Amino acid sequence: MEKRILIAFLLSLVVLYGSRLLFPPRPPAAPTEQASSQPAPQSNTPATPPAKPSINPELPAPKPESSSAQQPLGDVQAETAEDVQVETPLYTATLSNHGAVLKSFRLKAPYTDAEGKSIELIDSAGAAKVGWPLAVSTNDSKLDDQIANANFVLKRESTRVSLEYGGNGVHLTKDLEFDPNNYQITVDSKVFRDGKPVRHSVVWQGGFGDQSIPPNVSTRQVVYSPDDSFKRIAVSGIKAPQDLTVSRIGIEDQYFVAMFLQPGNATAAKVEKKEYPGPANKPVATSAIAITANDKPLRFYVGPKEPVWLNKADPQLSGIIDYGTFTFIAKPLNVVLLWINKYIRNFGWSIIILTVLINLVMFPLRLKQQVSMQKMQKVQPQMRTLQDKYKKLKANDPKRVEIQSQMMNVYKEHGINPMSGCLPLLLQMPILFAIYAILRVAIDLRQAPWMLWIRDLSQPDPYFILPILMAIVMFISQKMTPTTVDPAQAKMMMFMPLMMTAFFLWASSGLVLYWLTSNVVSVGQQYIINKKYPATLPAKTKPDKKTDRAG
Repeated sequence: MEKRILIAFLLSLVVLYGSRLLFPPRPPAAPTEQASSQPAPQSNTPATPPAKPSINPELPAPKPESSSAQQPLGDVQAETAEDVQVETPLYTATLSNHGAVLKSFRLKAPYTDAEGKSIELIDSAGAAKVGWPLAVSTNDSKLDDQIANANFVLKRESTRVSLEYGGNGVHLTKDLEFDPNNYQITVDSKVFRDGKPVRHSVVWQGGFGDQSIPPNVSTRQVVYSPDDSFKRIAVSGIKAPQDLTVSRIGIEDQYFVAMFLQPGNATAAKVEKKEYPGPANKPVATSAIAITANDKPLRFYVGPKEPVWLNKADPQLSGIIDYGTFTFIAKPLNVVLLWINKYIRNFGWSIIILTVLINLVMFPLRLKQQVSMQKMQKVQPQMRTLQDKYKKLKANDPKRVEIQSQMMNVYKEHGINPMSGCLPLLLQMPILFAIYAILRVAIDLRQAPWMLWIRDLSQPDPYFILPILMAIVMFISQKMTPTTVDPAQAKMMMFMPLMMTAFFLWASSGLVLYWLTSNVVSVGQQYIINKKYPATLPAKTKPDKKTDRAG
């Protein structure tokens, strides 16, 4: 939606300034407690059997194992399915011994939903149909079925959970360690059949993201890094399974990410799209990411895209926060916004203050732009006469060059640079895109309230008050700004506020607040410019006879 806003904005600028040229004139809480050692209540309700993991990368041949590594045969399994919860100061994870999978991962404050409840990052509806996260996948579908439907013997010690299963010559162990000081899970899995190691992978599947908001609001993407840079694949755009060699790979939405981390080590992975019937029988796309299980345990980061936590897990991981092309502008502006908010304690007012500061810094450019437009207004009658003659000439008529020269002489005589009206605006565009990027990806704005009716600056205004105010202010600004287009075109330009408003109706409140504030400041600046540099347009006169004869 917000990409469409930028496209609409650019098209509007092309119409506006093209006409003028053609017709010139909250920080996250630090963990302070250790994980609870009290066992959580266990549910005896059998878990829904997950679908088998169907993908597995082409894995290298396993290293020869010593005889001590061979596992004894025999049955090792629980009688019933059960769930166990692991509590840490940062999150609550729920594991099922049925298939040894992760069934829930809930974040604690400050990352909550609109009602203050903990956020669920695992899509239980999708996972129940296509498989749960951290399942084991092999190249043998029958073995995958056996593992997926097995009840593992579960042992727990504080934040460490051990699961073990043995039956029909198969023996599997999976040890999970939940970091109480960061959003990290370590998974160490081993699979044996007839005492010999089996090549396998650990799969993150079943969907991911903030389940407290509709899935179409956030963008789900596979993000991976072959080195220290990150690439993205839209889940909906995955056509066929892709084999990758990565050091990091995971799934993200707007503010959260589940990422496998193995910096400095190339690991085989495979990405595949899975679909299941959703509401109204419409297919819902989700991804399955299979990661090779090497000799070393696998480490996952599952949590917010907040630089402090990301850097703590991996110094390169904060690179997944995508500020776009103008990162070099967006990052410093984000630092300024956070600095302002340290004192204001309200991101709505902090956005307003930052917007005012930006407009004050850009005021000299705006002044130059408006003065140039007023100069162009004064020569508008002469330029229109020359343009009318220019239109009547054929494309290969040598008089075209002569009339163009006359037009440039008129500009030179009055000290006008035809590009001076557009250049200041072009210089402002990188700042606009940088602000847009900050408001799109900054997790600090999630659930950030402003005023009485705006409870979340990352979501649209529920009553459309800000977009309507923005349209009114844009209309006033247009009426105050000098223009060189003819009356018919000027009337068409008045539709721009309505068009922009239509696109801003479902934009984030923070973005609308920025654009509204920017237009309010522009109205004030335009008032000062009009007072200090009043437009003195010449009366309409008949065309100069000498100029007319030149045609």
